[in-house]
Amino acid sequence: MRPKAGRSRRVDRSAPCSKESATRDDDPISSQGKIITAMWDFEQCDPRRCSGRKLVRFGLTRLLRMNESFAGIVLTPTASSVIEPDHDRDILLGAGIAVVDCSWAQLETTAFRKLKYRHGRLLPYLIAANPVKYGQPFQLSCVEALAAGLYILGEEAQAVELLSKFSWGHSFLSLNEQLLKAYASCATAQDLLDVQKSFMDDTKERQSAPESYADVYAELDRELMCEKSSCTSSDESREKAASPLPDLADKHSHTGGSGGALAKMPTADFGEANSDEMERALSKQMASLVDDFQRTKFINEAGKNWDRFYKRNGTKFFKDRHWTTREFADLVQLQMSSSDDQDNSHQLSILEVGCGVGNFLLPLLEDYWMSSNKCPSKVPRVFACDISERAIQMFRERASTSSLPCSAFVCDVSKEGGLASALEQLNLTTEGESAPLQFDLATLIFVLSALNPKDMIVCLRSINSVLKPGGRLLLRDYGLRDHAQIRFGRGTRMFTDYPSYARQDGTLSYFFEVDELRTMFETAGFNVISCDYVHKRTTNVAENLSVPRVFVQAVVARPLS
Repeated sequence: MRPKAGRSRRVDRSAPCSKESATRDDDPISSQGKIITAMWDFEQCDPRRCSGRKLVRFGLTRLLRMNESFAGIVLTPTASSVIEPDHDRDILLGAGIAVVDCSWAQLETTAFRKLKYRHGRLLPYLIAANPVKYGQPFQLSCVEALAAGLYILGEEAQAVELLSKFSWGHSFLSLNEQLLKAYASCATAQDLLDVQKSFMDDTKERQSAPESYADVYAELDRELMCEKSSCTSSDESREKAASPLPDLADKHSHTGGSGGALAKMPTADFGEANSDEMERALSKQMASLVDDFQRTKFINEAGKNWDRFYKRNGTKFFKDRHWTTREFADLVQLQMSSSDDQDNSHQLSILEVGCGVGNFLLPLLEDYWMSSNKCPSKVPRVFACDISERAIQMFRERASTSSLPCSAFVCDVSKEGGLASALEQLNLTTEGESAPLQFDLATLIFVLSALNPKDMIVCLRSINSVLKPGGRLLLRDYGLRDHAQIRFGRGTRMFTDYPSYARQDGTLSYFFEVDELRTMFETAGFNVISCDYVHKRTTNVAENLSVPRVFVQAVVARPLS
């Protein structure tokens, strides 16, 4: 954990070396002519993931005993003053810089009073790039805090050296480049606080509401439906702009209507600018794969891991996805045909696979409900399933509170025949029918990527089996070389041959190529209508973030015969 500066108290995971250690002739760091770095460790975090402990193993940072004093700069959340470049540089050169490593969750109970130091300091506003707190202001890891302190006090080269030991380290410098340079040019603490205030005031003027990076990470761009191909003429653009329905083909005009040649990932903006960064990240990921035991554990405990996820985060982790009718013309067409069906002879049916707590389906159902004047016969029959029992409970509570008609059930779609069996059982208990339900439309919104790669075909075949002939499946998921893939560090990649990763909480993530996704669909028995990359740049003004995103989006159909 790391310290906060100025108005925003920030915690630093950095820890100082003792004066005694700073003057010892046999000190492995000071003898190399570099600034001494050190840390106190309250042992509240996983030592395998602690960036400070890793620096200790590399011999770049010294681990202090809890009763050992330190005469240098100490970055700590209990400090009362921000780092002061002119004054603190002399202390840095003479005695070094240190951080305090403790858990954010145990901040209030951590015994900081045991630590012996004189020069406690806060760091100013900076953005974390570590995989655990990526995008969060002030919440830096040990190495980020040490590097920030060194950079601001004029030791940029050593800051870069410390960060180079981590696959994501360069991202910290790129995210904070403007701020770090501005802070380093300051002379006094007041100058530094003025820079911080100017930056934070500027972002407040532009932001409409505070957003966490988790929200940004989950929310798709609001302007996606307005994108036009660069080869579209002005007349065609005006005609499309006047069209009441979003046309999926408009966004992917380079893909043939019959599912012809796929668009390859462009090198401009997204490719060239990030290729070096991606290659460095991939090489480190490939060098340290998840071991066989952990891999099997992650796969077998998928349901438990998602249960734990929803227990921690509840219904607020992801925003409700109100963008879906803008993204998929099929949803709009279903809504119109449902409301225009005068004799109500055909009630449409929708299935969401991997519904979570309803962030996609419930907003969609609410739109249908309101547009039909709350007439049940005009609202599609809606069903939803998820592997997490806890998520289904929350889904049902949300639906009940909003009086929205839908059925939710627990199902592991990675099991052969699991979906059809669960639907048949649900059908028997709710409607007294023995035949399995079949659907006009099914959705997979950021779900296929959460499965073991070998189970993805099973999932797609299961969905195909419960669609009506001509029924469609809509998919949105993460694309290969998405910025999120770069953020995974060592010990997170599951397989050499598949870009499948394990997050810290045990949930999985996969990054698709459109070629392999198209092959999966065809193997599962679908006709591919469209399948392509969607390139966006996610911007969070509040946190000064602008990162490239790559998604895959597809519409496929079960053959008519």
